[in-house]
Amino acid sequence: MSDFGKGYNRLLAVDDDAASAELIVRVAERCGYEAFATSDSRGVINLANALKPDIIAVDICMPNIDANGLFELLAQNGYDGRVLIVSGQHPEVLSAAQKKAEQLGLRVPYVQQKPLDFQKLRTMLMDRQVRAAA
Repeated sequence: MSDFGKGYNRLLAVDDDAASAELIVRVAERCGYEAFATSDSRGVINLANALKPDIIAVDICMPNIDANGLFELLAQNGYDGRVLIVSGQHPEVLSAAQKKAEQLGLRVPYVQQKPLDFQKLRTMLMDRQVRAAA
């Protein structure tokens, strides 16, 4: 993982809606991240292994693989960064997804319901706990 003091933290936004993923990327870049977006849920693990992001922002509902399936793959591949859940689902669904990810050993310090609150997203990305992903 990268060290923010020596370079950029990396963020990978995963959302089947490419525009939503790009919005997260733009906010992350303004917060000093090197950020990437994908709407292809099938290639996330390969992309995560190649980019080694410190943070992965994940939508819960995606075609081909849902967030729980992605969390299982991330855990199996030893992902040690942070996961931010960003989804339009009901708060109880977000909470259940967070608990599932944490049971698998992933670190999920924040969840955010869509539509995005950009100030809240910036606050999450600038939080020391999230920045300490490296």
